[in-house]
Amino acid sequence: MKEIYDDYIDNAFGAYEQAKFKFDQFELNYRKYFPENKNSLTLDIGIGRGEMLTCMKKWGYINYIGIDISPSTVKFCKSLHLNCELVNETSEWLMSKKNNFNVITLLDVLEHIKKESTISFLKSIYECLAIKGKVIIQVPNLQAPDGHLHRYNDITHEVGYIEHSLQQVLLTAGFNKISFFGFEDYDPTNYHLKKLRFKRNMFWRFVRYTRSITGNLNPVILHPVLCAVAEK
Repeated sequence: MKEIYDDYIDNAFGAYEQAKFKFDQFELNYRKYFPENKNSLTLDIGIGRGEMLTCMKKWGYINYIGIDISPSTVKFCKSLHLNCELVNETSEWLMSKKNNFNVITLLDVLEHIKKESTISFLKSIYECLAIKGKVIIQVPNLQAPDGHLHRYNDITHEVGYIEHSLQQVLLTAGFNKISFFGFEDYDPTNYHLKKLRFKRNMFWRFVRYTRSITGNLNPVILHPVLCAVAEK
């Protein structure tokens, strides 16, 4: 997959510009998990086009940094004057920063890690966190209706997760304070989006009903994107 990652901006995003709608979404979903102390050390792993780095910078965190294995994403984010660096081996870089970061974000990254490397990768994140530090994880939610669309949208995805399997790997890596929620992309203050949100929730009720009839697994979180916050 090295050929794809080398030019990830071109072949994954197709545009040399940030998805600005993510700024509001990250504000809605993630900012509450960041500490009040603006001197806290924050890290974004797998920076993409730098939307989370931009948020960290905009939220006032002066000690933020991002890392990525893709030269194209790092080059693009540096062109936006975001603090980031290219790494060859993420786990090795993390293990050199033990007990360091207060918040680590891992957005749309864990599904790219090979199954046999997942536990060791998460252990390196655990070791990299300061005491009571948090990792915020975002993955495609395969317990959602049509979850396969996110799972197979990117050829570099190696594995898919539901709430139980994500909890399994996090517990094995050493985390025991874990909470889950669905990524919310509808602004609750926007009237038009509130109507869409209501319709979506009604559809999810129907999905849960059909799964109860078939005796299938019937998890609560049916958002297309699953989020976890785990504390050291």
